[in-house]
Order: sequence, then structure tokens, then C-alpha cells
Amino acid sequence: MADRLAEIRAAIDSFRMEEALALVEEELEESPSAEAYYLAAQAALQQGQRLAYLEKALELDPAHEGARMELAGIRRPDDVLPEQEPKPAPKPKEASASPMVQPAASQFKLASLGKRFIAICIDGFIVALFSFAVMVVLGHFAQLYEAMATLDEAIVAAAISQFQSDAIPVNLVVSAVYNVVLMRAFNGQTLGKMVFGMRVVKKNGGRITALDAFLRNVFGYTVSQIFLLGYIWAALDRERQAWHDKMAGTVVVEERRAIQ
Repeated sequence: MADRLAEIRAAIDSFRMEEALALVEEELEESPSAEAYYLAAQAALQQGQRLAYLEKALELDPAHEGARMELAGIRRPDDVLPEQEPKPAPKPKEASASPMVQPAASQFKLASLGKRFIAICIDGFIVALFSFAVMVVLGHFAQLYEAMATLDEAIVAAAISQFQSDAIPVNLVVSAVYNVVLMRAFNGQTLGKMVFGMRVVKKNGGRITALDAFLRNVFGYTVSQIFLLGYIWAALDRERQAWHDKMAGTVVVEERRAIQ
């Protein structure tokens, strides 16, 4: 059904892979078409499964351009395309037995480090505003103002030191809540990432869990900020993973899946 195919495309574009796979299964049972098999390949998490779906799509429609381009992109140069050397396509359910997981870099367009840095700055500014508001509500600014009004250097110095000590845990808590809540609510996106159309996903394309978001954006960020080594690592990594991505098994990708 055309409506279901549109739903599958929308789910894939939004990285809702579990939903896309469920819809694809229904579509293949009721109306197996070349387009349905092509979309099944887009949602597949395993290499063998993806190949099987693409070959089946070309078997039903040898002129399907999307399937031909995808298949050419993941085959070795010396491989032969299906119409040149016909062979029976394996059944979709049998193909899922392949243990090889499709690397994220070949399915998605990785986000640039420049955009990621600016997005982090945007999120950091927003977190700072919320932290400021929390500090005001908790009365920390009032206490600092009262100490400064005494004009006593010792009292002012102690108040500033106390203020800084209070600000650190407040900022960490606000940052944790901000990142975890937004990434779960918006499927791997924060406000900064929304600006540039980026999303955090698992390496297999799946949606991140609350635990993934917490591990990545709380513990992971803390580790990556040690002399900024975790961020520098991303510039050298093949999949542009910073240390916090390594810890959570995630990658940062463009909003839409890249076409091979």
C-alpha cells in the first residue's frame, strides 16, 4: 500500500528503525514489491539481509535505480550485478542469519566536526542559561550579593569560592537532564543538533536508549573533556567518534540517510 510505503520512508528518514522494520514486514507479507524490498534494505541492520533485499528488488524490477545504486555501492568492484549473472535470491527471513553488522559509515552520512562543535556550543549556552536560572531560584546569587555588600575581602573571597563550588554540581545536573531528556524525546537530538539537522544514533542505526544518552552525555563528556583529547580523537577516527561516542556505541549523523 502506498500509505504504508510512505510511513516506512518517514520512519527511515527519522531513524525510527524498529518501526520501519515492523512496517516493512507487514508490507512484504501483504504486497511484496520492488520498492518494498528496497525500503527493507534501507532499514536492514545486517549486511547479508541488506544484500538479499536489494537483489530481490532488482529481480522484481531490474530497472530500479535506487536498488542498483545501493547494490553497486556495497559490492566489490569485481562482483557481477544480478542481471549479468542471475542467481536465486535468498528468502528475507533466511538472510537475517548473517552475523555481519553493516558499518554505520556506509549507511549514514556522518556529521561534520565543525557542525558538531557549534552545536555543542549552542547546547552549552542553553545549559548555562538554565543553570543560571536554577542558581537564582536556589538563592546562590542572593548569598553572593549579600557577601559582596559587606566589602570584607575575606567574606567576599569565601562567598565566591562557595558560589563556584555550588555552580559545578548544578551545571552537571542541568546538563545531564537537558541532554538525556531531549535525546530521548527527540530521538537522538538536542536543540543544538536540531539547528544543523544532526542526530545521535547507535552504530547499527537503532535509536539510543536513556542509558545510552546518560552514558554518552554525562560520563562520556566528562572523559572527553580531559585536555579535550576525546574530541581530538574524533578528528582521527574513521567514524568520527569522540570518546563519549565510543563509550555509548554511537555515531553523529546527518538527519537523512545518505544515498549510496
